[in-house]
Amino acid sequence: MIKKRRWLTFLLAMIPGIGHLYLGFKKLGLEYMIGAALCIIFIPSMPTVFPFALAALWFYQLFDALQKAAWMKIAAEEHERMMFHPDSYGVPWGMGMPASPAYPNDEVSPVWVGFGCVTAGILLLIITTFPGLWDLLTDMNIGSILLSLGLIGYGLRMLKKNPKV
Repeated sequence: MIKKRRWLTFLLAMIPGIGHLYLGFKKLGLEYMIGAALCIIFIPSMPTVFPFALAALWFYQLFDALQKAAWMKIAAEEHERMMFHPDSYGVPWGMGMPASPAYPNDEVSPVWVGFGCVTAGILLLIITTFPGLWDLLTDMNIGSILLSLGLIGYGLRMLKKNPKV
């Protein structure tokens, strides 16, 4: 098990998602990065909501990265104790501590990365090629419309994945 430094995790977590990427949580790190980027992008459309959402996301991901780094350090020490001290074999996780989160094995689906790149490319093309169309879309509050469509789509995806519904 690879030991990760908590102070380096703290410094890297100053940028949303980088601390999680350092710890090996690729999917979670990318989700935080995308969330922070979307909050920054949507600040002009709703200046009373998205700065607070960005602050909440930033603090949450910072302390989440620090907690994951602490648990990974404890898990590495426990693994070392179990491997190199055979007299304590069979006595894992003393002091009633809950088990740490497993080392991440989630991979980022290239399909979703591809969809994101295509969407970002189309938006960039619209902004640069047709500035009049972009002005019309921003006058129609396209940011709020896209956000609501994204939330509806994500909610439907979560409902589709849930076997109880």
